[in-house]
Amino acid sequence: MDKDEDTVSDVKMQEARRLAKKDSALAAIRGRSERDRKLAPSQQSPFQGNSTAKLIIPNTKVGRGYDPFSLPDKQLTKALMDHVKKDPNWRKSFDRKPKRCLSYWYQHMDAYINVLRLRQRNNLNHFRSERICFLDHLFSRMWRDKYEEFKSSEPDHNGLGRRLPGGSWDLYAGIVPTFCASNKTWGVDIDEMYAPVNFQNDHWIAIWISIPKRHIVVWDNIVKHISKAELYEIMEPFLTMVPYLLVECASTDEERIKYSLEPFTYERQTVGVPQCIAGDCGVYALKYMECHALGYTPFPAAFCEKNVKQIREKMAHDIFHETPGFEGIEDKSSYYNDLDTYG
Repeated sequence: MDKDEDTVSDVKMQEARRLAKKDSALAAIRGRSERDRKLAPSQQSPFQGNSTAKLIIPNTKVGRGYDPFSLPDKQLTKALMDHVKKDPNWRKSFDRKPKRCLSYWYQHMDAYINVLRLRQRNNLNHFRSERICFLDHLFSRMWRDKYEEFKSSEPDHNGLGRRLPGGSWDLYAGIVPTFCASNKTWGVDIDEMYAPVNFQNDHWIAIWISIPKRHIVVWDNIVKHISKAELYEIMEPFLTMVPYLLVECASTDEERIKYSLEPFTYERQTVGVPQCIAGDCGVYALKYMECHALGYTPFPAAFCEKNVKQIREKMAHDIFHETPGFEGIEDKSSYYNDLDTYG
């Protein structure tokens, strides 16, 4: 037997582990819903209401809490550059620098997602809604990688029971990503999700998933790079598995009927979406999500290729100074250990 081939016992152990994670995540959700949370004034949200009534408390400013294109602080930038200069290769041109694995590239995307998650936790009213969350690249990467397993698995008589990616329930419960975990449940506390999506290891786009609208918006900074057929292939796992997860995790028959297994719709917005040149796609994907979550729609005029060097510098500055422990970059792996969730 091929030693790379899973034995029957291996498969059973993997399935048991997967189901244990599902039970653990759903138990965490039940525990939350059973608690009567009484928040101190300092902990109260600037929003009021539940999933059906989302009113902003009068006289409380919500959204546009900061300028996503503000200039970098010169003093703080100097501290960042002093750190960069510790790298003996910092002056070398890109093609002469030591080659790094692709995961390092992905981690740079997640590092800025962590900045946004931290800002949201610390200043919720800076964003246009409390019912949004930011997902990292592992969500989109793993859901696309595992989609064939989902499609090939057999459903039960209710259309459920397919093999969702192993970490899906933790995502649904807001347990992952673990950095500044939201601990908010999709469809109950969360209406919208933002995530970066990679195409063929050479291009980044951003997606905005709306649960109430059952719709996904794609922001692509080099539209001609991905054909319509390729875009559908990219989007199909999210269109299919997001509603599927909502139905499978629903606690009542009424909720299952409300969510439905029907796939979501999607569109690639082109009007008013800033475009870039090759090499800046990751910056643009992150800034699409940040601007929209802050309530800057349409996208500001400052969001343009002329300013991209300044935008990059400010993002590096924010990652370095706002993310705890980022100056110890070699120890940064602790922020990216969620991959085990999908095992």
